[in-house]
Amino acid sequence: MRVLVVGLDGATFDLIRPWAAAGHLPALARLMQEGVHGELRSTMPPVTSPAWPSFMTGMNPGRHGVFDFIRSRPGGFDMVNASHIAAKTLWQLLSEAGRRVGVVAVPVTYPPRPVNGFMISGILSPRHAEIAYPPDLLRRYEDELGPYRISPAVQYADGDEEAFVADLLALMEQRARYALRLMQDYEWDFFMVHFVALDVAQHALWKFDDPTHPRYDPHSAQRYGGSLLTLYQKADAILAQLWEQTGPDDVLLVMSDHGFGPLHGTVNLNNFLLQRGFLHLKRDVATRLRYALFRHGITPSAAYALLVKLGLQDVVVRVSKRARNAIVGRFLSFSAVDWSRTQAYAMGHVGQVFINLRGREPHGCVPPEEYEAVRQRVADALRELEHPQFGRPLVDEIIFKEQVYQGPYAERGGDLLPVMDGFRYIAFPLFASNAQVVTPQVRGDSGCHRLHGVLLAHGPAVQQGIELDGAQIIDLAPTILYRMGLPVPGDMDGRVLTEMFEPAFVRATPLQQAEAETTHRRPEHELLPEEQAEIEARLRSLGYLE
Repeated sequence: MRVLVVGLDGATFDLIRPWAAAGHLPALARLMQEGVHGELRSTMPPVTSPAWPSFMTGMNPGRHGVFDFIRSRPGGFDMVNASHIAAKTLWQLLSEAGRRVGVVAVPVTYPPRPVNGFMISGILSPRHAEIAYPPDLLRRYEDELGPYRISPAVQYADGDEEAFVADLLALMEQRARYALRLMQDYEWDFFMVHFVALDVAQHALWKFDDPTHPRYDPHSAQRYGGSLLTLYQKADAILAQLWEQTGPDDVLLVMSDHGFGPLHGTVNLNNFLLQRGFLHLKRDVATRLRYALFRHGITPSAAYALLVKLGLQDVVVRVSKRARNAIVGRFLSFSAVDWSRTQAYAMGHVGQVFINLRGREPHGCVPPEEYEAVRQRVADALRELEHPQFGRPLVDEIIFKEQVYQGPYAERGGDLLPVMDGFRYIAFPLFASNAQVVTPQVRGDSGCHRLHGVLLAHGPAVQQGIELDGAQIIDLAPTILYRMGLPVPGDMDGRVLTEMFEPAFVRATPLQQAEAETTHRRPEHELLPEEQAEIEARLRSLGYLE
């Protein structure tokens, strides 16, 4: 018995259900009819970088240690990589059990680690680094299949929709060619391939399929409104091809790391914290001048808008990190913060708020005995944020870290995680895009992540026509191990989704529990400066760092 996992980054039932019912997605429709399906709860925040490590370890971020694309350090931030995952992955456990594995393009797998099979690392990989195991794997196929592509080549801009969609289709097609060839050339017990195109497309194109979106334009929608369906149909066709490579004894599992929905705006939480007295700037003349210029429109948002107007937005990706940081540093940034007086700051894609805790933060000033009181005051202030259109509270919910993070690395996560208007508003991930608190998104994205992705499964012992309820992304690793007849480590946070399987199979297949030995530290891989710059630029081009 083998397991095939197809990862469709950002796939959502909000689009799949109506399109499958209308006959546009036959492979996914068949999966829903003949197998099990249900929403899959992601991590909090529902972001690619913590979600995929949670899938591959069966653990929450507090146990595996990855919370976002970036992690703060004194004076700035670093990009995360696979060596920061402080736990064994599903493919490591399978390899140790003697099972043959193939892993293609899953995020947060660079640098690739030796496995009992092969691995091609994902979107956070530097282009000119060694991204495969064995090291010569890709070179064997480049003449026939073309140079392997890590990420999209076209950055979205209004007016470039056709080129943008064509590039994503080409990326999906090439990824599928590699996956299909590897499935045929290698023996495998577990195979997984990841497609990022749906996520990238939904960030940019959601406005064309959502008449309720503030940026919906009927004329543009008539021209580009079918683009997301075209990409979902391509994913569905590829899924059918991959499914054909399996046998009657194999299990197919399709999943996404999070869902998707409309994005209406961005919140500069650090501006809000500055206004409310939780964050303070330095008092020197240079900082006061930068702040005055910032308030008068000399901002990263204005600079990016000028580049787009000139058609030079792709230049941002090619400029070196040193040069880019020198430019950004001339705007208001974290370098202007007076940490000796700052109690709280925000950093992260969805709006993680950190208390500047003494003993934890590099320049912490909040005594541990005052932590709870300060955190509560910040939470109370966040609840007073007003929706720019309706005047009601913008913050629906504030999640305290202990509600979602448990484990030895829980302290690294945000102390407060606000959910703003059902994720229709997210935070600017770095200091601030401009001097406003609530503002349009810098790149003009119209879609963003939601907490619930998708899960579909089909195969022997999998129930038919059943809709699952309550599945989480951390449940998939223990469920896969269980279905493959292997013990489940005791320190996994996820549970085996026994309701996915036929009752007779569950009765005949008792759960085997292994010792809690998966959490471990290993030497961290340091990206070269040019590699860090490349990945940072890629995330900026995709909208994750602006």
